[in-house]
Amino acid sequence: MSEQELNPKTKHYEFLGPPGAFLISIGVPITAYSLYFGCSEATGCPSISVAPIPHALSSLDWWTGLWDTQATIAYFSWYAFCVLTWAILPGDVVYGTLLRNGGRKLYKINGTTLLRCQSCFPLTVWFCFLAFSTFLLTLGISSGIILRFGPELFTFVYNKWVGLLTAAHLMAFLQATYCYISSLKRDRLLALGGNSGNLVYDVTFFLIIPNMFLTRE
Repeated sequence: MSEQELNPKTKHYEFLGPPGAFLISIGVPITAYSLYFGCSEATGCPSISVAPIPHALSSLDWWTGLWDTQATIAYFSWYAFCVLTWAILPGDVVYGTLLRNGGRKLYKINGTTLLRCQSCFPLTVWFCFLAFSTFLLTLGISSGIILRFGPELFTFVYNKWVGLLTAAHLMAFLQATYCYISSLKRDRLLALGGNSGNLVYDVTFFLIIPNMFLTRE
């Protein structure tokens, strides 16, 4: 199978094409930060005034205030914990759907026996329960921490929210960049919706998720 047959170019754009994909990619963090700075428990979410925005954006202190080293370490540690639990917790390894090149990828399913039942749930639903075992373990650990130390420890999430938000955006950027660079290698099976050749469209939107499942021919 030729490269053109294996990875046909995307001809139909979604979400208004590259401009829409770009606006979605920058709109999500802008909305998230706007909700954080524009809302509070006392006043709710009143109409956000645009007057202080130019001053904030021109202030180095405001930009550096978005970064929190402790929050970043906590976020990446949580991510590493999720990967570790996926690796060590028991779960069936099953084949995914048939790919265009005739191959299949293996996925570890950390759900219950019922949730892994092929006759009960299609494969697309299984993935909703990939983290089921991780959820149970995390729930147990969290309950133990609350019983031993009280719930005050979890105010870390509240106090460090903007830093955690920045860390989450950083992770999304790093994954999108890694997936796009990986997609440029030979013998990669690309997402049908994210192979337009337009850098903005492919990187900022469709290659963030589909090409995390890159497959060699």
